[in-house]
Amino acid sequence: EDGGEAVTGADVDAMSDAELSERIEKIRVFARVSPENKVRIVKAFQNGGARVTAMTGDGVNDAPSLKTADIGIGMGITGTDVSKGASDMVLTDDNFATIVAAVEEGRKVFSNIKKAVQFLLSANIAEVICLFAVSVFLGLPFLTPVMILWVNLVTDSLPALALGVERGEKGIMLQKPRKSGSSLFAGRTGADILIQGALQSLLVLGTFCTVYYGFGSETGAVTAAFVTLCFVQLFHSFNMRYPTTLFARGAFSNRWLNGAFLVGAVLALAAVLVPGLNGLLGAAPLSGAEWGVALGFSAAIVPLVEVQKVVGRRFEK
Repeated sequence: EDGGEAVTGADVDAMSDAELSERIEKIRVFARVSPENKVRIVKAFQNGGARVTAMTGDGVNDAPSLKTADIGIGMGITGTDVSKGASDMVLTDDNFATIVAAVEEGRKVFSNIKKAVQFLLSANIAEVICLFAVSVFLGLPFLTPVMILWVNLVTDSLPALALGVERGEKGIMLQKPRKSGSSLFAGRTGADILIQGALQSLLVLGTFCTVYYGFGSETGAVTAAFVTLCFVQLFHSFNMRYPTTLFARGAFSNRWLNGAFLVGAVLALAAVLVPGLNGLLGAAPLSGAEWGVALGFSAAIVPLVEVQKVVGRRFEK
């Protein structure tokens, strides 16, 4: 039907590689093929422009083609040790439907890794920009080394771990497969990291300048900037949940991220409010107005990134 063909291994032997590549899309059944024929069939699909070529097999004679294919899929129950060793994926239940579940899980894992990396890199870019701008251009004292370590070890790490257990995005199986060997920063990811890092740095610098020039307090400005840097990253972790909008599906449905936010918030507040600990970090007490400035600038990262996501999608289209 539909112009499909059925060929045998002898027919494949009679074709040149060019002829096989030309006819490969029309052939629906290959019968009585040798291990060499299977390798040629896989290569013909690859030469024909197939994005991803997968091969299933369970016998020793399937090993060469399993190795040649982009994804070799071995059978876990009936498959030989040789075929399993040559495969990229092994179906422990010998059920082809499991391949779909494995692809979905793999896409979810990759997406979560990208979210965690994007969160950490944008946060670190913000720290670098802030330190450079205040130290070089303003010539003023800024965050102490202990403050920076506190932010990196306490505020950054817990949300990044929580993002790693995020549920799969809706419609993740409708996305096109990634190209083999594509970078983690392909698409908008690299630009998003730079833009979101710059937004965070602007908010921290805004807090510092507001308290320093508005309230005339140097130690208060440093402490307020520290609080903003902690909380802006905690708020930003929620932005990382979905590439479209934070409110696409339950902003607070990830209980691990909720817990990471609360723990990070308590530790950030303790760094300022607990006697002895604030002296170790070089933090000073803040007035109610200074707390308002710091937390207000921190929360602003959510609407700013929401706008950036909308603009990014428009440019992508």
